[in-house]
Amino acid sequence: MKSRLQRLTFILAIFSWILLGPVRGGLADEIILENGDKLTGTVEKVEGGILTFKTEYSKPIEIQATQIKKIMTDHPVVLYLVTGEVVKGKITTDEEGKVSIEPAPGETAAPVDLLKVASLNTPPKIPSKWKGNISAGGSLQSGNTDRKGASVAAEAIRKTVQDRFTFRFLFNYSEENDEINTRNTYGLLKYDYFFTQKFYGYLGLDMYNDKFKNWRLKYYAGPGVGYQIWDDPVKSLLVEGGVAYAHEDLYEGENQDYLVARLAADFRYNIHKFIVFGDHGEIYPSLKYGGEYTLRNEAYLMSPLGAGWALKFSNIIERNSDPSPGVYKDDIYWILALQYSF
Repeated sequence: MKSRLQRLTFILAIFSWILLGPVRGGLADEIILENGDKLTGTVEKVEGGILTFKTEYSKPIEIQATQIKKIMTDHPVVLYLVTGEVVKGKITTDEEGKVSIEPAPGETAAPVDLLKVASLNTPPKIPSKWKGNISAGGSLQSGNTDRKGASVAAEAIRKTVQDRFTFRFLFNYSEENDEINTRNTYGLLKYDYFFTQKFYGYLGLDMYNDKFKNWRLKYYAGPGVGYQIWDDPVKSLLVEGGVAYAHEDLYEGENQDYLVARLAADFRYNIHKFIVFGDHGEIYPSLKYGGEYTLRNEAYLMSPLGAGWALKFSNIIERNSDPSPGVYKDDIYWILALQYSF
């Protein structure tokens, strides 16, 4: 009797495995989009508001989190949020349409904003060091004209999943026949906070000093928003817009304070790994004096030499539509420099 019962139990176990095994294997994550489309497959990753979904019938699909109406995973996941929090459990959607992590027994559901997810199952890669460059250039002429000049520039950027710090500095100096004819300084400090993988808000400060433009100190400070269109080793492009407070501390004349708008773009493209072309431009239209503006555009070509060194050729155009008396509207600089990247 006992032997027959053991054989029956074994047969039932085999039968159950045959029936239930394929069902368990067929379980899949499920997504319903706002347009009603239903997808089944596997959630591969979630980064910066973009969910990558793998199906059996196509290549992995990238889906904007804002287009997801309902989502459910058949297995627990680990979500790393840009705030630093770590949430574990199955992803589900409640009756109100809000995404949450299915809690363990006796716990409450934890709401999740997919736009705030930095990575899924593996911790996000966050650089621990600043990246940037330092460059120096110079010129020397003797004979009928004694002319010498120098320029020093530096840039440093630190980016994480959540934010980005940017610092830029440029100093130009030249003299002819022992008389100084160029001496100016430009500096930029900017902090970006990413709401999604591409959309961010910023707070920036641009500063100028140029005796020949009558600026003891001119600066623009203010907030805005930006959109990172591209950002990879080959190409980068961002556009920004905002408002700023402008202050002019002049060597001669009355100091000024006023509001301006700010429009900016930053572009970089690696051409066959031998030449890098870049352009950074910004314009500040005055909101107080109609038609007045200041503009700065820096374009460059850079040729890598190896071991972090490169030869950089830059063209800088600065324009002030309403300069002080006796000051030209435009300044144009050509700079050839040796650059080291770190």
